[in-house]
Amino acid sequence: MSKAIHVAALLGLLLLPGLVTAQAVAAPLAFRWTPGDQFRYYGTGVQKAYINGQLVQTTQQTYKVSYSVTGIDAAGRGLITGHIVFLSDSDRRQGAKAISQEFDTAYAVDRLGRYTVPADDVMPVVRNVPTFLERAVKTGDTWTAKGEEVHDLREDFGVDKLLHVPIDVLYTNLGPQQKDGHTVEVIASDYNIYARTGFISSTKDTWPVLLSGYSHQKHFFNKVKGQEEGYEEEYTLVLTMNNQDVFEFAGDGASQMTEALSMNKPQLAAEVKKALADSGMPDVQVTQAEKGVVINLDNIQFPADSAVLLPIEQEKIRLIGQILKKYPDRDILVEGHTALAGTAEQRQRLSQDRAAAVGNQLVRQGVRTPEKLVFRGWGADHPVAPNDSEANKQKNRRVEITILEN
Repeated sequence: MSKAIHVAALLGLLLLPGLVTAQAVAAPLAFRWTPGDQFRYYGTGVQKAYINGQLVQTTQQTYKVSYSVTGIDAAGRGLITGHIVFLSDSDRRQGAKAISQEFDTAYAVDRLGRYTVPADDVMPVVRNVPTFLERAVKTGDTWTAKGEEVHDLREDFGVDKLLHVPIDVLYTNLGPQQKDGHTVEVIASDYNIYARTGFISSTKDTWPVLLSGYSHQKHFFNKVKGQEEGYEEEYTLVLTMNNQDVFEFAGDGASQMTEALSMNKPQLAAEVKKALADSGMPDVQVTQAEKGVVINLDNIQFPADSAVLLPIEQEKIRLIGQILKKYPDRDILVEGHTALAGTAEQRQRLSQDRAAAVGNQLVRQGVRTPEKLVFRGWGADHPVAPNDSEANKQKNRRVEITILEN
């Protein structure tokens, strides 16, 4: 698993725990990879941030990680690609989730859990956790192995390099446990952090000179599939600054894995197109994309400079929602686009608000839970036609609903 540090308002760090894939307990414990496998983790957590002992922020955290096994190299390592999105609430807390940050990552993991990551990559933040042994272990056995945390403080503190922190991890095999109707092995991992950062200057007035803390985790492993099906974590991280200010971040988190089956995009696109036609919307475009099947609403109507859905559009979204309910195992992405009018900031906000309006209605209809229906706005950054006529501008004023493969 992993945790990522992001600096936010009030000079706080938004720490999001838990982003690493791992594989199941076996005898001996080992990772298992099958090229073509896809899976995703949904993670949540609560973090409290303190400055010099005073609570300044409590943050609810939500993220999703989509992983694919692209192959196995000559050394037998699984080749993993991942897409990580950090989510925030829309104006309606029970509505769709907004994408606030996203990252792509690619790395290799051997059968014992040891990572090979490109030198400049910050994801996964926690590496080599868990690491297994060559020999078999039984319930109650303990072992130790080396790990690493990597934190990127460059943008927020003006330092010039990634912070690599070695960790010594103590593992305990807690034995089998029933979870979601089947048996998993539970592995505890515990480690302390204490490292001087080595930073001696910064483009800003203050920078961290010491990182300390701890992490207590439980990993839930499927022995048959050789995959980590989730985790639980409780942690504290402390940054001591060069001016003696102390930033402390304490929280807990958990994640749950879901497998993603391969998508037959031509078949799904044809099914959705027919369902739209049967619902009185034969002109709505349906296309195939790398990430899934896209429903393009280029004729959706809003009042000028507004994100309020007109009644006729609400009915259209209701009918589309009924179609989306037929595919409950697929997450949904809603993206808003505008024509080239107004300022870039205005376009971005309007496109985001319109995507949120569509996403929130779909959540209210029960199409998906909030963490499985996310949205973003693109402003006028991705036009489908030149902005040289009103007809073309109308094409660019659109909302796209994507049924995601993973």
